[in-house]
Amino acid sequence: MIAYLKGQILEKTSKSIIILVGEIGYEVFLNTKNLEKASLGEQVEFYIYSNIKEDAFDLYGFKTLRDLDFFKKLLSVSGVGPKSALNILSLAEVDDLKRAITSGDPSFLQQVSGIGKKTAERLVVELKEKFINDLSQEMPMMDSDKQVMEALMSLGYKASEIKDITKSLDQDEKDLATRIKAALRLLHK
Repeated sequence: MIAYLKGQILEKTSKSIIILVGEIGYEVFLNTKNLEKASLGEQVEFYIYSNIKEDAFDLYGFKTLRDLDFFKKLLSVSGVGPKSALNILSLAEVDDLKRAITSGDPSFLQQVSGIGKKTAERLVVELKEKFINDLSQEMPMMDSDKQVMEALMSLGYKASEIKDITKSLDQDEKDLATRIKAALRLLHK
């Protein structure tokens, strides 16, 4: 598997670039944002997702491991292929996409070509919990109510909406992910 490429941009198309590494050119598909920034002759480096099929060997490039990880999570959802996942990454930054998914609003994802209502809903349902768990692991340990408030605020909720919700959570529950999920359920009632 190819995991990383560093080289010079030899060619650029509407969906991909060709990176010259040594004397070998690799076609790498990029999201719209990265493609717009790419210039012929420029030295670039990308983390690579290799999609090997019976009739193709496609490479997808990402500037950060975080973007690559998000791409892989999108692919874990039934009905989402590499091209659709790349289009989703073209829609917004990873943090904004995570917020849209954890807020439970699939309409944001429906803006992507090839993502219909059912696929967008499936993305929200299947990835929401993963992103809440990721968020709870990223946060440093502190007072649990404060952690829940910060997590919900980073998802786009206002402090005034959350203040009373955090007070009504089970104080004996110590698992942050469980507390965040409970708060989200209360917010969506």
